[in-house]
Amino acid sequence: MGLSSSQGRLLMLTSRLNDIELQEVMISQRQNKLAWQSEAAASDYNEALSNYKLQIKVTDPEANTGFKTEDLTYSNMTSMGYLATNSDNEIYLEKDENGEWIIPKNLDGKELLSISENGKARLGDKEYNIIDGSKMLSNSQVLQNYIKNGAVFLINTENSQDGISMDILQSDTKMEYVLDTSDDAEALSKYEYETAAVSRSDNQLDLELQQLETQHAAVLKEYDSVKEVINNNVDRTFNLFSQG
Repeated sequence: MGLSSSQGRLLMLTSRLNDIELQEVMISQRQNKLAWQSEAAASDYNEALSNYKLQIKVTDPEANTGFKTEDLTYSNMTSMGYLATNSDNEIYLEKDENGEWIIPKNLDGKELLSISENGKARLGDKEYNIIDGSKMLSNSQVLQNYIKNGAVFLINTENSQDGISMDILQSDTKMEYVLDTSDDAEALSKYEYETAAVSRSDNQLDLELQQLETQHAAVLKEYDSVKEVINNNVDRTFNLFSQG
């Protein structure tokens, strides 16, 4: 192989090495992304296993204890004398089909509040602005999330006119926080599916990387061989000139 053709071959091999190394870097980046996906799946799964829900004890004369425990909803919380409020002195109420405020009642049929002529909710000697909470109050999961996040407080109309925050609710005898296991099976299924998908992709990338490493080694070997041929040709050429 002549010097010119050897140099051309060396340039081609250099380009090929650069291309292989770039592909190896890209695969490494994809594997890093898979690692992040795996960590995110594990985090979501752990969160699902450790999440909790708010339950309320509802009076039930037929129960041995005199009450039954249910997941908190707007319906059962108002039946036990609780209202939803926020830090802006607003009470959340639902509207009926005519757009009128629905005044919640407890189990005894007593209205928990009244609406004054100025359109505000009156509870004892305290007034609140009213805000339409129909969408939130009709969805128990959304309502619970707002309570847990501290965006919504509960008023126990039996003994207070002030909102009760989540940390105080935990000591309320009618309320309790329990682990929510209802989504554990679904969370496990999702976690296993996502980790299996990540594992398949990672194994495929490992195979591609091994193939690239094999190609890299072969091309590098040829590169070193061609480079040695060029160096030998250069040495011989200099030797001829030096002898002359």
